[in-house]
Amino acid sequence: MNKLTLHTLIIYFFTFHLSFGQQATLVEIDEVILEELNQTVTLIGNVTSKKNTKIMSAVSGKIDKVFVEEGDEVKKGKVLANIDLNNYLWLNEIAISEYNKAQAYYENTKTETLINYSDLKRMEALKKSTVFNMSKYEKLVNMDKILKSKEKIALSDVSIKKNLMNIARLNINKSKVTATFNGFIDRKLIEIGEVVPIGSILFQIVSKDKLEVYSEIPSYRAAKLSIGDNINLNTSDESVYLGIIRSIGAKENIKTRTTKIYIDFKDQESNKNLLINQSVNLLIPVGLGQKSLTIHKDAILKRERISLAYVVIDNKVEIRPLKLGEAVGNRFIVIQGVKRNEQVVIKGNERLRPGQAVKIKNRAL
Repeated sequence: MNKLTLHTLIIYFFTFHLSFGQQATLVEIDEVILEELNQTVTLIGNVTSKKNTKIMSAVSGKIDKVFVEEGDEVKKGKVLANIDLNNYLWLNEIAISEYNKAQAYYENTKTETLINYSDLKRMEALKKSTVFNMSKYEKLVNMDKILKSKEKIALSDVSIKKNLMNIARLNINKSKVTATFNGFIDRKLIEIGEVVPIGSILFQIVSKDKLEVYSEIPSYRAAKLSIGDNINLNTSDESVYLGIIRSIGAKENIKTRTTKIYIDFKDQESNKNLLINQSVNLLIPVGLGQKSLTIHKDAILKRERISLAYVVIDNKVEIRPLKLGEAVGNRFIVIQGVKRNEQVVIKGNERLRPGQAVKIKNRAL
């Protein structure tokens, strides 16, 4: 049994107790109309920053210095703290020394290879001479191979030591924690002397340069919106801003039946007085340009969680179950139950019974 059939049975139950001998009751009526919807509904959103990040430690060590406090405004590149800076400076000095040592050893192997090669060439020149020594020649040939291999190993070691030196230099930069963009220190999570591992959160920094509005709105409303639509925004102090939909979520929260929506400000300069996390009202359009049947809110009665309305036909009332949509001003969209131009009782309907005779007080409608 569907819901509408259940509604009908309940109406028949009310009708069973009908008394036809009642005197006509004075009522007021209103028409069911087809109207173009140009309304908005107000939903709540929050101002957020597109630049809101946690700054984490890229190296491990002891916090040497902290140069900022919560609430400080910082510029991109400003040093916020040092992590074991002297330690990484010394490691860099060691890496430089190791590189220079490897480079010197490589140069030495090249010299050894060159000397042996010269001896080898001189011996080759004596091949047709009586002073040619085959044993010594073979030793020089083998030594040339050994020295060239040794030279390659030394060159590889130079490359390794150079990369270690580069890493040491990089770690010096990492030990100097810097701001990644212009903003405010929202949170400071470290103190001098504290030992931090790699990946530890040190600061949270936010920017007011690029703000947007985030909200979770009913999914059925999001389905009627499109990226690029204009949305009016206002605050509790009645300041008004113009936004444009940047993104509509592709996923529904199954618990709340809502979808995420992100709105950019059309004029970023106009929102300088807004605060991050500040609440704003989103004026979401409802069916702009769409025509729907609507019924006056006073015509709607609730019986056993069913929406009903009395329709006047030939000066008698007939009760109808309604399937309603959303509210539009002082009216409701009607999906099912009444037709256009039908007259419904809006005053005096509380004591009516199906089939009861009525007298229209505002017949001019």
